[in-house]
Amino acid sequence: MRRSTKVHPMRGDNELSSYPEKSTYCVKYFIFFMNILFWIVSCLILAIASYAMLEKQEIYGQISHLTTDPAVLLMCIGLVMFIISFTGCIGALRENTCLLKFYYVMLGVMLLLEIATAILGYVYYDKVRKEMHSAFTKMIDNYLDDPDLQLLIDTVQKELKCCGSEKYTDWERNVYYNCSSPAIERCSVPYSCCLTEEVNSQCGFGALKISKNEASRVIFTKGCLEGVEDWFRNNLVLMASIAASLPVIQLIGLCCARRFTSDINDVLAMQGRS
Repeated sequence: MRRSTKVHPMRGDNELSSYPEKSTYCVKYFIFFMNILFWIVSCLILAIASYAMLEKQEIYGQISHLTTDPAVLLMCIGLVMFIISFTGCIGALRENTCLLKFYYVMLGVMLLLEIATAILGYVYYDKVRKEMHSAFTKMIDNYLDDPDLQLLIDTVQKELKCCGSEKYTDWERNVYYNCSSPAIERCSVPYSCCLTEEVNSQCGFGALKISKNEASRVIFTKGCLEGVEDWFRNNLVLMASIAASLPVIQLIGLCCARRFTSDINDVLAMQGRS
């Protein structure tokens, strides 16, 4: 039996002439256009990630922690989105039950993973915080070796008004900013830690060799983990809306794909009896 069929009504006196209902067409093209949008977004993400990786391909041999590379993370996200949305588009357009089943199974798996991650993140909050601290300190270690990490950390520190992971002295981990370093940046922090809005690469020089009270007049002394927590508390409604909308969209896509697959199977069964 074929796994793909057209579910358009048949003309004449055939028993399929009244099947399917118009809602079937709505479901089909809703799935198609919804996934077209996500497919376009995934292509943009992949293009940005590919460009970033090509631009810095010469330094990849010097980076020891690719898992903290924003370009690699973007590439992984883009690939997952591309595969799922592509199968959804083609499965709906060609009315292929195999692709549709793969599509809604993957949506179900992603949905379960998101729910499990949220629950585990809440239950094991302290451990998650330690992992975040570990990841951020690895980023600090590679700050001047990776331009993407540099941009990411500078943006986070500027927007959240923070410096370092748990405290500003975390920058002593970096071989260039450490006080024992022969580099001109020794005993300093990046410009993105500075209180001033102006871009001044030297405003954080010497911040690691003065007291915290003195440093607080020049730089942000609050760690970025605390900054993230404060940002979430201040934007609780926005984050709750986003966290709720993503699973809802996935659930709608899953239900529509299952409904459409069922309609196709019904048509195949009726054709088999005719």
